[in-house]
Amino acid sequence: MRRPCFPFNSILNTLLIVSIFLLAGCASLDKKKNPSPGELIAQGRQQVKINSYGSAKKLFQQVLEDYPDSKERVQALIFLANTNYLDREFEEAKFHYQKFIELYPANRFVDRAYYYKAMSDFKTREIATRDQTNTIAALEGFEDTIKRFPKSSYYPKAVKKRQECLNILATSEFEIGKFYYRTGAYQSAISRLKNMRETYPDQSFADEAIFIIAESYFEEENYSEAKRNYLELLKNYPKSEFLIEARLRLIALRK
Repeated sequence: MRRPCFPFNSILNTLLIVSIFLLAGCASLDKKKNPSPGELIAQGRQQVKINSYGSAKKLFQQVLEDYPDSKERVQALIFLANTNYLDREFEEAKFHYQKFIELYPANRFVDRAYYYKAMSDFKTREIATRDQTNTIAALEGFEDTIKRFPKSSYYPKAVKKRQECLNILATSEFEIGKFYYRTGAYQSAISRLKNMRETYPDQSFADEAIFIIAESYFEEENYSEAKRNYLELLKNYPKSEFLIEARLRLIALRK
């Protein structure tokens, strides 16, 4: 019985076609395994839109790791910082904003990096309300933004946040001063409240601060300083709720 005869050219053509399909398949797989930096950025931004911050961060991080020399690296870094901020990972956000500032100081988004670096400190302050270290850092950051970018769209926001920081720090000093007064530590109360007035003037509770200073001096039997502060209260804050008490003290001091 004769064996079927297959032409050599036909076999060769078949192998060639199969090879082409295999190579095409491999190329397709390679393409899927290695998306371009632009595609990764687009995918990451899409994940941010649906609040899938964890997935977005991985995609932006992949650009930084797999394509360190690409032009998309700049976008990836600022998007990574922004996404950490949205995800309330404020320490991570601050780290990446700082890195962006250091690497790209002339970039058009650097004002955003300065502002949101300060905002990261401000938001961290909300988590640890008693410790004012982050408030001070935020204040310095907003002042830096104001100084460096007077024409930026972030300038008025930074000015507003700066004032908020000043109010927070003043309130903190005020409450500590009141605590010292309530516990009978009059010299400490005087020191704290005088420092608060000098450092953070024009606060809404400035009249109460003067009154407590006067009362502290009165309790310390330093009547001349007590009188001076009562008179300052009457002169500068004629609508203060502490006027009646201050006048009664002054009457008592005349006797």
